Amino acid sequence: MIDHLRRSLGTSVRAVVGLLLGIVTAVTGVAASARRTTDGPGRAAERDRIRLVRWFDAEAVRDLPDREPTGYFLVRLAYGPLVGLVVLLVLISATGYGGWAFVLLAGGRISVADGLVSLLVAAVMIYLSVRMAMIVGQWDVRTALRLLGDDATQHRLRDLQRTRADVVTAIDDERRRIERALHDDVQQRAVALALDVGRARRTAERGGGNLVADLDNAVAQAQALLTELRDVAWRIYPAALDEHGITAALEGLSAHTFLPVDLDLSIDPEPPHDVAAAAYYVAAEGVTNSTKHSGADNVSVTVAADGHVVTVTVVDDGCGGAEMTGSGLTGLARRVAALDGQFSVHSPHGGPTVVEARIPCAS
Repeated sequence: MIDHLRRSLGTSVRAVVGLLLGIVTAVTGVAASARRTTDGPGRAAERDRIRLVRWFDAEAVRDLPDREPTGYFLVRLAYGPLVGLVVLLVLISATGYGGWAFVLLAGGRISVADGLVSLLVAAVMIYLSVRMAMIVGQWDVRTALRLLGDDATQHRLRDLQRTRADVVTAIDDERRRIERALHDDVQQRAVALALDVGRARRTAERGGGNLVADLDNAVAQAQALLTELRDVAWRIYPAALDEHGITAALEGLSAHTFLPVDLDLSIDPEPPHDVAAAAYYVAAEGVTNSTKHSGADNVSVTVAADGHVVTVTVVDDGCGGAEMTGSGLTGLARRVAALDGQFSVHSPHGGPTVVEARIPCAS
């Protein structure tokens, strides 16, 4: 109860403060527009959006594009200062009236009934003032969304800016993953191979020991090194995707996992190269995650392409709990978003885990 009252009081105070600050931003915004400076109106609009976010929790206006704000400030000037001043005067009057009534009631100069009525009237005046402040704040938010908000071109431009930044981040994450693979796997194999070759050389120089066994160890390390190199190259980019298409590349997934992979492919016609690559990586990363983290016994990959959209679904029967927090799934989401696609992960605890992507084929 106390927390609820505290939150209500905080909301009321913020609404009133936000309304009064709105008087200042409306006047200064119109003044900046009248001076016709290059960036004055834009800065004024940014300050007003900060006001709406700070005092009215209007996150929707935080990232609005900087459209020409003169019309917005003129609309706000038509009602904001007048309503704000009325609310301020009513609050001052109600506070003074209520305080004076309390003093008279405490001093016994008026009856209890008259005192309570006076306090009730003051409370109602304060309540109505606060409600009006909240309503005007919502008016401001709707006005900002309408007059400062997106048009289709600006919305698309902002999406492209976001996805471009996401793609750069995804590329950096993938480079870090490749570096870790080279350092943790390939480099260690190369060191082991060098040690085995050195041991075999020393054995040959001494003319004793078991040279054949040392050479066998070196051959085994060389074969393991080649396997690691092929795996790293496969994670960077599968050559089969260029040479034979997405169907052949997907059919090679089972060679890189010990899990049985059930493939259900319906791809006709072959999608564009960038779409095919994104679809392949969704399938490959889904299979890799199932192998490493899920404890699954089986994983299925379904890919359907009809010339308009490619749908990739990866399902495993593991323990579930996969989240979009790691670089793998996050990188996939960014890659798919860069192609205007949709990416989702559904993985309740206990399983199953379902990774799905829908990627349009045409821009």
